[in-house]
Amino acid sequence: MSSTFVQTTLDYLTAFKRFSGFDVDYVHVTHHASMGVEFDSYDIVFHSYCSRLCFEGYVSESYRERLRNFSGIKVLAVQDEYDHTDILKAAIKDLKFDIVLTCVPQDSLEYVYPRAEFPDVEFITVFTGYVPEDFASALPPAKPLAERPFFIGYRGRDIGGRYGRLGFDKFEIGRRMKELCDARGIETDIAMDEASRIYGTAWFDFVGNCRAMLGSESGSNVFDFDGRIDARFKEMTAANGGVPPSYADFLPIVADRDGEIEMGQISPRVFECAMMRTPMVLFKGRYSDAIVPDEHYITLEKDFSNLDDVLARLRDLPGLEAMTQRAFDHLVGTGRFTYRTFYGGVAAAAERKLAQKSWTRVETALQVPATALGADGRVLEPATSWPMGAEGFRIRQGVEEALIYRREFDRLITEFAHVRSIFEAEMLRLYNRYMKILGLFGEEPKENGTLLTGWGLSDCAFAGLLISYDQEAAAVPLKRHATFVDFGVALASGTEAEGNEALRLTVEVEKDGYFRMIDWIKRLNEAYNAERLQLESAFQARIDELRTTVLPRLPLQRRLGLMYMLARMRVRRLGAATVRGAVRSAFARRLLAAVPSIEPLARRIAIRLKLSGLT
Repeated sequence: MSSTFVQTTLDYLTAFKRFSGFDVDYVHVTHHASMGVEFDSYDIVFHSYCSRLCFEGYVSESYRERLRNFSGIKVLAVQDEYDHTDILKAAIKDLKFDIVLTCVPQDSLEYVYPRAEFPDVEFITVFTGYVPEDFASALPPAKPLAERPFFIGYRGRDIGGRYGRLGFDKFEIGRRMKELCDARGIETDIAMDEASRIYGTAWFDFVGNCRAMLGSESGSNVFDFDGRIDARFKEMTAANGGVPPSYADFLPIVADRDGEIEMGQISPRVFECAMMRTPMVLFKGRYSDAIVPDEHYITLEKDFSNLDDVLARLRDLPGLEAMTQRAFDHLVGTGRFTYRTFYGGVAAAAERKLAQKSWTRVETALQVPATALGADGRVLEPATSWPMGAEGFRIRQGVEEALIYRREFDRLITEFAHVRSIFEAEMLRLYNRYMKILGLFGEEPKENGTLLTGWGLSDCAFAGLLISYDQEAAAVPLKRHATFVDFGVALASGTEAEGNEALRLTVEVEKDGYFRMIDWIKRLNEAYNAERLQLESAFQARIDELRTTVLPRLPLQRRLGLMYMLARMRVRRLGAATVRGAVRSAFARRLLAAVPSIEPLARRIAIRLKLSGLT
């Protein structure tokens, strides 16, 4: 429900509660939402178009599972159904919707939703939005056309060629009109960039300040059933350095598909203009057969060939006033296009379906989960009496951020433990090996449990680092748990401000822990490498000392054995290519030269070296 800040979306959602005749609750179902509400206490689940099923993973699996198991009436409102249509169709079958509110005209249903595939689904053709009559009645009196500061107003966007001609028209009508009006010195407020978009009630202020509003048909004729068109569009965008292909560049790919169906629809903007008594200048089109050209709006040819006539009509204020009155009477005054009428029809269809099903709902009050957070740390979505707003959605985004850091935090804790076990085992192996070698020299352990001067396994810097880590790690789980508990309490019983503050602390703890673990792993590697080198250095220093003090006093055979072993150790450190020469010169040759009387023994040692591949 992140899109409830768009007025038309909020109107669509809340009008069902006002005009359907049912008791209505709402629940957030996208972005990994975890359901804290049981559907069996309801007769109908109405799935709004803003929770788009055509995008894999967008609607949460928790919700989908609840909906699959629900045996009451399931109603799906769908728009933009030309995106990944096959995924949408699969979802309709998987979730077993009874009624689908579609923008596809009845005479084209077979093209998109073949009856053979959906024998039990009722498809009702609807508009993308209607007149919110309660909102319309609350609007202030329309500003006289002569007092409106902008001659022509418009907001659109450039979506490239992905959606064919209808999508291109939304951009082209604004681009071309601004260009031509600027050349004539006509004041306009036309923009097609994202930063200039207007939301909420400010949109109606904008509409009410324009003498005329541009518009084109909504929708797209290009149905991308299997996603190939979207994939091709993204490929061309990437190949062009991130710039989407223009309508002309992409036209060869969608030209054939663009003529297979006629989806031009009336958009909520037409109703908004009628409510604000703002004249409409629209590209020629069908507009769901709801409005008549030159009676309810001024027709603009798509090649702008009649622009001068259009501009002249916009200067005829009495004619414009009469046209806006006709449009208001037809679209608003008759009540034919209001949410009351629309949802009255939807409710009647749902009642018919209910009568055909043997379904008994469980009588319960408004459902509130026992706890605000589930076992996975996500918010357990309650049934609410009003749609969740942007602030509530931001809290859920913050929860997702906290969970990402939490998962990475836990992964790094596991990684630290794994690397630690390897390093500890390797340090112990090296230590025991060196102690064994020093023991061959007759060395006895000193008071600190080591034979190495200034170094001990239990009191080295590496061991000290691990002690510090263990002390810090012991306190972390309690702190993490406490912040999540506090957040859950604030979310369940506090204000949104309290929930946001508790969430901020939760994210801070998880984020800080994540970066602390990165630092701990870095320090662990650095400490291990430094301590290993220090251990080797201490051992080598002690060996060099023993070579001059102890080795000469040992019996010959033991002396030779130790020399051989030390040479082998040096072999492993220097690498095989260097060692051959080192063994021959530093050990065998020097030994033969220094002690010629033991030539037979030296020869046997040389043979052993050769057999082991060292010479």
